[in-house]
Amino acid sequence: MDKLKRFYLKSILLCTFLFWFEGQTFGQTNCQALFEKDSPEYCACMLIYGGDAIKGKARYQGSKESQALCDSAIMLFPSFADSYYIKAIPFLKRGEFGLWKTIIDKAVEYDSLLYLGYRGGAQFMFLRNYEGAIKDIETLKSIYKSDIGAIYNGEYHLEIIRSLSYKGLGDTIQAIKILEDHIIEYEAGLYGYYHLGVMYFEENRYLDAIKTFLKQSASYDFADLNYFIGLSYKNIGEDDKYKKAIQKAYDLYLEGRMLCGNGSFMDYPDKVYLKQIKKAMIQ
Repeated sequence: MDKLKRFYLKSILLCTFLFWFEGQTFGQTNCQALFEKDSPEYCACMLIYGGDAIKGKARYQGSKESQALCDSAIMLFPSFADSYYIKAIPFLKRGEFGLWKTIIDKAVEYDSLLYLGYRGGAQFMFLRNYEGAIKDIETLKSIYKSDIGAIYNGEYHLEIIRSLSYKGLGDTIQAIKILEDHIIEYEAGLYGYYHLGVMYFEENRYLDAIKTFLKQSASYDFADLNYFIGLSYKNIGEDDKYKKAIQKAYDLYLEGRMLCGNGSFMDYPDKVYLKQIKKAMIQ
């Protein structure tokens, strides 16, 4: 089967499995599309996506029954990457990063096209392993010349993660270039303009920062954004606008409209805390 076609089918199978919309018929149909019926590959696929995987305790990630199905699939067909991926997920969620990394590396070994992006995104969001995230994403870009897609929870495009990783390493200029190019070619996404504006701010490009922050505000407004809008105005001597933006940041924070996400033990990049806003209000 064509490699990209298999990648597409497996992506659908994984997404459906993870969001629990699947049933035995769905798993069987897609395993048949990927592998010859009753082959070891097909049987391994059915173990983790078929009827047994969605019954009883086996449907719960990390349960003894779920892990047993993954282990059986690995024994039956050791190069089926999905078995390692599903086995690894609960270790990441529990903070057992060393064990997660050992297992997910096998998934990447057997299907780099499907799992490099997942590993790279997780290394940034959970571990702040900037070098590892950049290496995974740039390797993926070298083997897949189309849109490389988003991280595991869909909140950030992988190019934004690559940009933020360069920023994390101290190379803000490279980070800005990557993010500017991405926004031109694709779109900013939920927080893209915000992160780009913060980078401009950190490079003392306050007018560029304000312009970019206002683009972010037009699509989604939140406390962290207005905090940086305020600081940008303060740095160009616009004290009234500074005070207004900081007050708005405070109000939005109390309303629960702040930079936040799900599925990670780490705070999201460029997160602002209430104590920072309160400090800015009295300065």
